[in-house]
Amino acid sequence: MLTASILRDVQLQVVLPGTRASFRRRVIDALRAVVPSAGGFFFFGKDDSRAYAEGTRLVDGAPKKLLSEGGMTLSRAFGYELKSVVSSTRRAYADAELYPQSERLGLSFYRDHSVAEGFTHAALLFLHEGGILFGLAGLERRTSDPDFAIEELQTLEVLAPFIVAGARSHLQYDELSKEAAALRALSRGQGTLVVVDRDKKRVVWAADRENGIDWEHDIVPIGDQLTNAAEDSLAARARGEALPTPPRLSLGTVTGVAKIEGDPVFGAARCAVIRLEQPQAQKPQMMDGLSRREREIARLLVAGYSGVNVAAISGLSENTVRTYVRRLYAKLNVANRADLVRKLISPEPSSAHPPSVLAPPPDSSLAIGDDTLD
Repeated sequence: MLTASILRDVQLQVVLPGTRASFRRRVIDALRAVVPSAGGFFFFGKDDSRAYAEGTRLVDGAPKKLLSEGGMTLSRAFGYELKSVVSSTRRAYADAELYPQSERLGLSFYRDHSVAEGFTHAALLFLHEGGILFGLAGLERRTSDPDFAIEELQTLEVLAPFIVAGARSHLQYDELSKEAAALRALSRGQGTLVVVDRDKKRVVWAADRENGIDWEHDIVPIGDQLTNAAEDSLAARARGEALPTPPRLSLGTVTGVAKIEGDPVFGAARCAVIRLEQPQAQKPQMMDGLSRREREIARLLVAGYSGVNVAAISGLSENTVRTYVRRLYAKLNVANRADLVRKLISPEPSSAHPPSVLAPPPDSSLAIGDDTLD
């Protein structure tokens, strides 16, 4: 019999500190403790595909491997529409309320798992808050078991806020850990940070503290371009060749690329971090007094290219580039390249946010303080 004491113990259980894997297991155990069921599963995370791929499923207390076709998303696997889920204050549903039995058993999650193991009843707990879905938990019962009663769904509703709190805490920690790993590789700067998995050829994380990131709108359409930009830059650097002209994407211009390999926050995958920056609205006016060639060289300098690479990309001699650099410094009233970067791309200084210098790639003359190609 479920008592207030048992429910309180279970609520505390799901907010205990621990790893992502232990959190998923504790949530399933908590669900089965308050609503007895043979099977349980838990997926969490705001990334639809990653949440499904990293999910946990238990049957009779034993872990079961999740089977799915490549790139399967949580919403496709369970056949729900995100907007309709998060628009309701309700979180717990019996499967029969959401779709007919024949339709449910045709969905990939149930087709790949439930049907073969004799599960015909399911309860789904959508973990949403403030219009954001943080995960999906569920319980399953076999044909010989009773369907989920309304009282059991109400119990899951009571447990839901504690699971949401735990999920939010883990996701916040993950974001900070990933941002720290990206900044360790690329140093501090403004703009958007994007991490790509170089082997899987896909973006695995992105953040923009100032403007925020809409994954579907900002990242998905340019995912291939981001992975290609990272590979092109790293390959050119490895060959000792002039870096390719940095691509200008919807999120800004690629101004830095660095490797991240073996870091546990990205699953020890072979990754690369990219920084993209958008010039401030007032900055283009500073370029108005420059010639076409001066603007070209200024953009290359801001992108962090070394003097040798500026000469190679622009097709000029190093002596000619030196002349243009001195003209740029004089026209923009700066003393070195760091000042040039701040003036053209960084926000104006303020007491709350001191100016940051754009981190150069390893071959940049900024790395050794050479601002005039000498």
